[in-house]
Amino acid sequence: MSRLARILLSLALMGCGAPREEPLLERWIRVGTDPEREADAVTRGLAAGGYRPTQRIAGDGFVALAFEREADDRRAVRVITRIGVAVALDSHETDGVRTRHGAVRLVETGARDGDVDRDGRPEVVVARDAEEGTCIAVIRIAEDGRPSAPPIEIDALAPGRCASSLEDVDGDGSLEAIAELAWPALAITEAAVPALRVALPARDGGWPAGAMPLAYERREREARQAALEEARSRLDVASASRLGVELAALANLAGATLAAQAQRYDQALEGMVLRRHERDAADAIRAFIATGWGAEAPGEG
Repeated sequence: MSRLARILLSLALMGCGAPREEPLLERWIRVGTDPEREADAVTRGLAAGGYRPTQRIAGDGFVALAFEREADDRRAVRVITRIGVAVALDSHETDGVRTRHGAVRLVETGARDGDVDRDGRPEVVVARDAEEGTCIAVIRIAEDGRPSAPPIEIDALAPGRCASSLEDVDGDGSLEAIAELAWPALAITEAAVPALRVALPARDGGWPAGAMPLAYERREREARQAALEEARSRLDVASASRLGVELAALANLAGATLAAQAQRYDQALEGMVLRRHERDAADAIRAFIATGWGAEAPGEG
């Protein structure tokens, strides 16, 4: 081929001398991962280790997976977003013996688009089941795929306790954090242990300690007041004391003063004839309530 022919061929390949178009970055660059494809890869990887998938929840920009290994009942949870595996929870340490997070699983909340607190971003709810009960954690997925854990301040009300579920207790479409609290040390008899189902509404990016939804608090209070009247008519001191503690706890959550909370308890037993051991127990219970629920409970220590 002559020199002239080679020049003409080069010009033809270059578009007859037109400037070459530079490739646009957005045509080939890829930022982040595809959650669905990454979830499939994670599933294959854990399957190679003997895990079988038990749950899969897909939402806006994330896929949440739960696994179980039948050979030794080990559990695993993975939350995959555009940044890859954003959350990894395993029931045991890598040695397979020491417990790490326990029996973890995903919770189907039924919330539309996975937005459990209606703040505009989806959440994943993880539960851990143990002998002492169920404990949940909420994981919020940001737009960039990064996770965060909004606080659920049950511990502020009952140290060492946690929320066990999410539920819409007042029908407004938002899920409250539920904790089942009980005070065995404040019971006059074992058959009358005070207990309260606390419901914290979502506020300020989490579930802070404070007043429960008004409709729910009123329903709980009125039910106990009706039960108290019936217990008093039967001269049932133990049940009246239990209901008095529960009414005092409701007053605590509603922001009443300590004096008002103690008064709720006093009113439950007002006019009733108490035997010596019942009077001693009631005095200790009242003192516990009046000092803010944080002191050593009667019979403890």
